[in-house]
Order: sequence, then C-alpha cells, then structure tokens
Amino acid sequence: MAHVSFDLNLSALMAVLFGVTLTRFAVMGHYALHRKVYPGFTSFIWAEFFALLAMLAVVLRASWGELLPLVFLTGVGTVLQPVAAYHGLGVFGRAPRLSARSRQNFALAALVALGYLADLLLEPNMVRRGLIFLAVAFLVTVRTGLELPLICRRPLTGFKLLCASYLVVAAIHAARVWDLLGATGYDYGSMMLSDRLLAAFVFARILQSVLELYVVFSMNSQMLEDDLRQATAQIERMASTDALTGVLNRRGLAALGADALRRSQRRKRPSAVIMLDLDWFKHVNDTLGHVAGDALLKAVALLCARSLREDDVFARFGGEEFVVVAPYTGPAEALQLADRMRLAVESEHFEATGGAQVTASFGVASSRTASLDELLGQADTALYAAKQGGRNRVELAAVLAAEPA
Repeated sequence: MAHVSFDLNLSALMAVLFGVTLTRFAVMGHYALHRKVYPGFTSFIWAEFFALLAMLAVVLRASWGELLPLVFLTGVGTVLQPVAAYHGLGVFGRAPRLSARSRQNFALAALVALGYLADLLLEPNMVRRGLIFLAVAFLVTVRTGLELPLICRRPLTGFKLLCASYLVVAAIHAARVWDLLGATGYDYGSMMLSDRLLAAFVFARILQSVLELYVVFSMNSQMLEDDLRQATAQIERMASTDALTGVLNRRGLAALGADALRRSQRRKRPSAVIMLDLDWFKHVNDTLGHVAGDALLKAVALLCARSLREDDVFARFGGEEFVVVAPYTGPAEALQLADRMRLAVESEHFEATGGAQVTASFGVASSRTASLDELLGQADTALYAAKQGGRNRVELAAVLAAEPA
C-alpha cells in the first residue's frame, strides 16, 4: 500500500479546538445567566473553563515560549476538565456516592498540581511532566467513560455515546503516554501531540463537545420538567388536602373515595362509608376557644387515621365531621371499624381539652352498587340517628341494614 501523507497544521488545529471550546463556554454561560440551571450544568461550565484555560495556555506557549505559568496552566486545566465533567455527568445521572467519588478525582488533580509545581520549581523535566498530567487525564477520562454508565440511576439521552467519546479521548491520552515513555530528550514539538494524534484528539473533542452540549441541555431541560411536575403535584396535593388536619379534604375525598369504590365494584365486593361527628364540639370552641378546637380536630384526625387500614380513604368532610371510605367492607366489618374509632376517641385524654372526655357519633352505610354520593347521604342519615339516639354511638343506615355483607 502506498504511504499516505498526513501533514496537518498544528496551529490551525489548535485554533479550531480553541474556537470550539470558547463557543461552548460562551453558549453555556449565556444560558446560565438567563435560565435556571442545576449543579450538573454548573460543573460543565467549570469543565469548559478549565479546557479553555488549557487551550489558551497552549496557544500562548506557541507564541511566547515555555513560560512556567503557562506550562502549569496547561497541565492543570487538562486534568481538571474531565474531573469537573465527571461531577457534572454524575449529578445529572444521580450517581450514588458522587461526592466521595468526585473528592477522589479532585484529590488526584491536587496531587498532580503539586507535583507539577514541584517539577517546575525544582528539577524541570518536560517529558516527566507530560507523563504526569497525561496519565492522570487518562485515568479520570477512563473513569468517566466506563464507571458512570454503570452507576448512574437516571437514564440520559445520548449518554452512552458521550461516554464512548470519553474513551476515545482516553485512548489518545494513552497513545501520547506511550510516545513519551520512549522519549529521550525534549524540544517544544515533542510535547505537542503528533500530527495524527492531534487530529484525532481535535476531532474527538469536537464530537465530544457536540454530544456534551446535547446531553447537558437535554438533562437540564428534563430536570426543569421534573421540577414542574413536582410543583404541579404539590399544588394538586395542597388542593386535595385539608390545611388544618393534613388529611384529605372534600375534593380529595371525591377523587380517591370514588376510585376506592370502583375497585370494590369491579371485584363485586361491598364498600362502606363511615361518617363521624364530634359530640358537643361547639361547646369546646365556645368555652376553650378556637385554638383548642383546632388542636382537638388535629388530634382526632391523627387518632382515627391510626385505626384505619391501608386501603381506607380518610377525609375531613367539613367542620368537625370526618368521613372514611372503606373498600371491600361489608356492614358488619364497617360497624366494627366505626366502633373501634369511637372507643379510641372516647378513651383518649386530649391535651386540647385539658383531659376532659371527648366523644363522637358515627353513621355507617354499606353497599355493593351505590355511588359515593349515595353512600354519603345514607351515612349522614345514620349519623343523624346516632345523634338523636344519645350520641357516642354507631348507627347503620336503615335502608341498607338488611343488605348482606
């Protein structure tokens, strides 16, 4: 096969890579100034800053010579770029123990920086220095490409392809390390990548830049959408929750209670509605005040909730009235559940009333086919009968008293 010449202009290639890095840094910085961004996005801005710092130092070294600060910035920027990128991808991907993993990377980078500085000040050796920073950049880049796809819990669009690009860059670092291991002397050109490796590095970094921008912006947008969904869910929970007691309100009861009834009806099982009302609650408000009345309502709600089962739906219906929707529950079992709550209220010494006894009356309705509104109406009628019958008692709706469990 004929030998193919691969003569590339090093300065032009480095200028292309510098331009790409500067553009990415500007785009991400502008986005961060005008949009909400998350810690992972910020880490990538730092990664771009470190890459830009290293590239700027390389460009200046070509013009100004091997000034020690420029040499130091080249090595440190090259090492810190994959360290910051690792942290950013880990944040977006929800990697476990990310703080500890990132601290390991930063500790390694700090050791490299100290070693670099010592080499510059004590016994300069450009080949050894190149080996140090290229070897560490290789290790961190390999860790990014291999470890993060295995440990990240959140699926990232384009993430595997991006990690593959990190492995390509790591392979180029490894090739450069191999070259330096065989180096016997030093001149400026020996510290630059060979034409072939530099071309591969530039193309890999350009591909990596495009993929990183896509992944970073996609993940930041996804996290914004997640926040929006969580905020919407929180608003819906607030709209369905009683602010005083923390249990469902009538809106929440209408939704979850109807769902519970439908589940029972699909299985052709009975459902029950239990309505309870605190006895003489107005007297508590009139004598002890509304603060004590509110405290009593919260305590009763908590006490009754402890008596319920996992499938039961519990809500404050209004004032001092509470409702339980009990799926898969016939009349006999519903009466037992209501009486268990009645005894719990009767035997409790509530702090809000100074230990004075509090009682409640209960109305129960059960059916296999009735709607939630029908059961609520029947339970309310039974509750009225319990009040008329002397309070602190449980009554089963007369219309359904003969219905089998």
